Amino acid sequence: MSAHISLSTSYRIEISGWDVEQNFFVEKANLDWSEEQGKKVQLRHPLRNGAVVFIRLIAPSAPGNSFPIAYQIENVCPAKSSGTWEVRLVQLRPRSGANGNGQGKSIKDQKEK
Repeated sequence: MSAHISLSTSYRIEISGWDVEQNFFVEKANLDWSEEQGKKVQLRHPLRNGAVVFIRLIAPSAPGNSFPIAYQIENVCPAKSSGTWEVRLVQLRPRSGANGNGQGKSIKDQKEK
């Protein structure tokens, strides 16, 4: 008999980017990360599917050692009664072209495989 244990972790983060009205925002939130549901966060700013945001881990033990990482918004769930949107995220990877010109595949191209 094999038991599947679901691990879920929460991290305090700072997220920044442009909202649906193209206004720049910076917001502190909790990033929830689980094997089944991936990475998600509750935000006060509405975002578009496919938008790019930057996330920086707020780590009290290592100030100055956290740098922003680019993520793409995979899905935005409608606003909750609390006035927040649940946003699912996918980490962006640097493009790498075979001919070295930086013309790599997009996230959309990677998902189609």
